[in-house]
This record gives sequence, structure tokens and C-alpha cells, in this order.
Amino acid sequence: MPHHISGMDVNVSLGTSLINVKQFTLNIEDGVKAVTTRGVPHGHVNGTLSASGEITLDTENFNRVIEEARKVGSVQQLGTFDIIGLGKTVDQSLKTAAYGCKLSISKLLDASGDGGDKLEHTIPYTVTDSRFVEINGVPYADQNFIETLGL
Repeated sequence: MPHHISGMDVNVSLGTSLINVKQFTLNIEDGVKAVTTRGVPHGHVNGTLSASGEITLDTENFNRVIEEARKVGSVQQLGTFDIIGLGKTVDQSLKTAAYGCKLSISKLLDASGDGGDKLEHTIPYTVTDSRFVEINGVPYADQNFIETLGL
């Protein structure tokens, strides 16, 4: 039986730092849209391409991000980071790369009065680089189109 990848098998690096995450998401919005001729489906057109996600961290790992912000002056002044997610077992692997991710903070604090859980912090990000996203080294975006744009 194969050993499948689970969330415990995924490591995430933010720039050059390995961080331990509670949750990591990467969502792609591909604006491809079906078109019709007199109400009958007849092909498609390309639309806007975007990607974003969230990283949920405990305080120890969140403070690593805040320390990087301290070095440049503020969270808003943080540059962009490449976010690499690597899930690997003996039988399977999955590598995602999101390029030029701009971070923000949405859930600064998630604290339960009952205790029993670590504090959590949520950092959303938006992909801003024309390299966009790669899945196991395969670009998501049409590289020929990107080249015609001169990006």
C-alpha cells in the first residue's frame, strides 16, 4: 500500500526560512470562461489569472515573520517572498512554488479563553510575480504568452 502525503508531510519555506505551519493553502483563480454562440457553448476565452492563499502559524513561527518585518521597518514594507511547499513520503511527492508573494495579516490573534491550544496567527498572501505558480516544476501559466508580454 502506498504511503500517501498528509499535512504532516508538508514543509513550507518562506523565502529562505523553513517555517512550521498549522495550515497552508494556495488557491488559483483561472479566468477561463466558456463562450456561446446564440446560447450554445462554442469554445472558451482566457481571462485574468491570479493566485493567493493563507498560512496559519503559531506564535513562535509568526514571530519569525515579524522579525523580518522589524529589519525593514514594518509589515507593510516587507518585500515579496517565494513560498515553496514540499510534501514528501517514500511513495509520493508534491512540490508547489508560488513566486513573489506579498504578505499581509488578516487574523493577528486567535486566542481561546479555555486554553488548551496554541495562539494562532493567519497571514494571507497574493502571488505577484509573472513566474506565478509551479506544480512539481511545471508552470501553471502559459509561458509562451508571458514571453509575448515581455515579462
